[in-house]
Amino acid sequence: MAKKYRKPAEEQAKETLADLWPGQSVALLKALHILTRDGALNADSRRKLKQVLHLANLIRPALDWALANREAPVLADLGAGKSYLGFVLYDLVFAKAGRGLVYAVEARHDLIETSKAIAAESGFARMRFVESPIREAKLPEARCDVVTALHACDTATDEAILFALAHDA
Repeated sequence: MAKKYRKPAEEQAKETLADLWPGQSVALLKALHILTRDGALNADSRRKLKQVLHLANLIRPALDWALANREAPVLADLGAGKSYLGFVLYDLVFAKAGRGLVYAVEARHDLIETSKAIAAESGFARMRFVESPIREAKLPEARCDVVTALHACDTATDEAILFALAHDA
């Protein structure tokens, strides 16, 4: 049986990087397990990354507005899970702007702790984590400019809308 040709890791990584936004942190994507250690992207990760980047593009006008109109814009990523969206938005928007806060709101303690470690390793000093169900979440800033909720299911969509309305986001 003939062996299948496999491209060298560097070539695979180059193809993978073409799927990323310019300036996207490869180290962050590896920490989130979207990229493997050698820079490869499996089918599940490719789908997840494309979904997150698509949503980031959809909310980019709201983020641009917040950056233009607020000295320190605040984003709340509700039901954040592993905080993929919050991390990508911080990396691509807030880190480059040099200001603003990203809050990841998640009820599961283990995901909050993992996300805190990734944020610390990535140097994301203006990323915060709130361990709470969406309906009970309180931000220390008591305000929010942009709200997002990736994969909000069950009552999470309604709770995210109520949160956004309560914060005039």
